[in-house]
Amino acid sequence: MEEDGAESDALQQAAWEVYGVAPADFVATRTRWVKELRSRKQRDAAKSVAALRKPSVSAAAINALVRAQDPAADRLRDVGTRMRHAQSALDTAGLAALRGERDAVLHDWVEAARAHATGPLTAAVEAEVRDTAVAALADGAATEVVLSGTLTRGLSYSGFGEVDVSDAVARTSTGVVLTRIEGGGGDSATDEAGGEKDDLGEEDEADLGEDDPEDEADLDEEDEADFSAAGDEEDDPEDDEDDLDEEDDLSAEKGLAQLEETLAEAEEQVTAARRERRSLLEAASVAAARVEEAADGLAQARQLLARAEKEAKHAEAEDEQARAALELADEALTAARERRAQARTALEEAEDAD
Repeated sequence: MEEDGAESDALQQAAWEVYGVAPADFVATRTRWVKELRSRKQRDAAKSVAALRKPSVSAAAINALVRAQDPAADRLRDVGTRMRHAQSALDTAGLAALRGERDAVLHDWVEAARAHATGPLTAAVEAEVRDTAVAALADGAATEVVLSGTLTRGLSYSGFGEVDVSDAVARTSTGVVLTRIEGGGGDSATDEAGGEKDDLGEEDEADLGEDDPEDEADLDEEDEADFSAAGDEEDDPEDDEDDLDEEDDLSAEKGLAQLEETLAEAEEQVTAARRERRSLLEAASVAAARVEEAADGLAQARQLLARAEKEAKHAEAEDEQARAALELADEALTAARERRAQARTALEEAEDAD
């Protein structure tokens, strides 16, 4: 049990250091730790370290700001806790009041990631850093993953449900998140990891002596090779098996590094595709709103046209009636004029007769 505890501590220590270096140094640091753990005969821990995934650029920047204890990390946790509390209480007024703090936290978060990153961040990476913070604000489990310091990829939040954190953080084989060693190790665990490049400390030497009395406490790979060459009958089969395992593991590490590069490229493509899909959905939503608005306008225009046509028909009917009345009036006027002419003629004839 004591050996398992020492191996677990070594695994945490290794993971904390491996995810604390620049992405370009990740593979070399991981390989160094694998060899170091093999030299301690902590093969389960070595295999776990060999399986650690290389973080994306956005995840590495986030790990850097978390490890630097940037105030943006504490603010993210605080505002996220209050937002989730307001949401669970259906406190819409409280959520609205937190809008300004949320926007400020997201802005500061991206700025902090840019400041602590080991290299410049592209616009796409900064967008992924921001999306990860949005996911952390929405989901408590995502918050713990993001602030673990061993994040492997960015997160995203669809707007409802839980955030998918699978394969997003370094874990043990039992699923425990590998993060800073709490308690006596504290921050010093990172310092010890950084200081133990090739040599083991006194405690580690003592542990190795207890774990394997037949070996010296500080054997390195060259020492093991010397013992193997000397033909030690008791150690030869185990050393040969270890050498084969090491060759297989190194080959697997190279393959894993290539797969990680392929995976990183694929994740970037997925992120870009999601962003493009989001843009297309927004554009489609705007277009749909415009179509609906145009349809409403067309319906109103049709109503106005129908009303105008009805009024035009009514006007035409009135015009026809007016024309008919005018014709009747013209006929009456013509008849009146004829009667007047006849009366004048009769009057003139009467006057001539006199």
